[in-house]
Amino acid sequence: MVFVGAESTGKSTLAEYLARVYDSVSVPEIGRFIWEQKQGKLDADDYVDIALKHRQAEDEAMQRARRWLFVDTNALTTLLLGLQFGQVTPPAPAELLRCADECAARYAHTFVCADDIPYEEQEVRENEAWRGRIQRLVLQDLEARGIPYTIVRGSVEERAAQVMGVLDARPPA
Repeated sequence: MVFVGAESTGKSTLAEYLARVYDSVSVPEIGRFIWEQKQGKLDADDYVDIALKHRQAEDEAMQRARRWLFVDTNALTTLLLGLQFGQVTPPAPAELLRCADECAARYAHTFVCADDIPYEEQEVRENEAWRGRIQRLVLQDLEARGIPYTIVRGSVEERAAQVMGVLDARPPA
């Protein structure tokens, strides 16, 4: 399961929460670590590196997951943010585009964390207006790619209940 959405929409919190509920594992947003390490000074190669390291972390975590793996963000968001920050310029690197394109089939379900929770200021974040803009772009990108998704809203517990309703309705693999 992958959780997407703009910054400060609760993706990390929800992925970690559900991993605990299902006694499974979650994959954190690898891009956040690299962004902080490089103080936001990234280039297109860094975004490729983020997408590949994130994918590797997912593959490694899958070995430890119990039925569900909960993933905080994906290569679609990595590509989108790189373009919006102007650190990736068209044409985007082929490897980054490949990773983004594969998101449609890579995850059992895509959940969009709504921006209905209070914006949490952090030094590495932009601002609430940016969050709203990115949120709209995430939804537009999913629609354009034909990726089905479920928007989750409310508190962590309410969002978790919405996700659990989708997961529990799925047949065992």
